[in-house]
Amino acid sequence: MAISANNITLDTVTLPYELIWVDEYSWTSIVSESERTLQGVNIVESNQFAGQSGRPITLKSDQAWITKSDLTTIHTWAKTLNKEMTLTMHDSTSYTVRFDHDSGEPIEVEPVKQIAELADTDEYILTLKLLVV
Repeated sequence: MAISANNITLDTVTLPYELIWVDEYSWTSIVSESERTLQGVNIVESNQFAGQSGRPITLKSDQAWITKSDLTTIHTWAKTLNKEMTLTMHDSTSYTVRFDHDSGEPIEVEPVKQIAELADTDEYILTLKLLVV
């Protein structure tokens, strides 16, 4: 199996190569709802949505380090209401995404170095929570 050498990008920011799409296979475009009648019959209604709108993309890895400078840019974008961005994955597949504010904080970080003052070149471990629009 060949390993892709492409980076992940979010608009103009190159994201850490080590990021993994952890919920890639835990989403489906099919939803269903069931209800029992008074006679005990189970009625199931199902629907399949066109496209991938609402699909979560959580990018995560303990080895994914991002500089404070790039993190500051992403953090600024996350504070912009309904900001739409282009996410390009390792395999060159692109998605129009926004930050997933519904599931809590869309950006989770932890400094690699536990020091009081971090420079723009110092790095953080990164998790990004996005939604396809």
